[in-house]
Amino acid sequence: MSNSLEIAEFPNETLLTRAQVKEILKISYAQLDSHIPDSELPRTRMNGHTFVYRSDLAAYIQAHRSSGSIRKNSVKGGEA
Repeated sequence: MSNSLEIAEFPNETLLTRAQVKEILKISYAQLDSHIPDSELPRTRMNGHTFVYRSDLAAYIQAHRSSGSIRKNSVKGGEA
């Protein structure tokens, strides 16, 4: 199985706009700009526009993927 993530929404684009990134991540511009640092999701700025390489977005998504296991909350002092 490949570790790469295919972003199907924009299959032919190497650079994604902020609008495309927020659409893929299902977040607002404020969340994208304020809560995701450049160190986690690098941006490329050209001519007043901001872009994200699709490979960087795929890596960001992959890095935040959970293992899929479900933890049961333990209750101190007995059973729930």
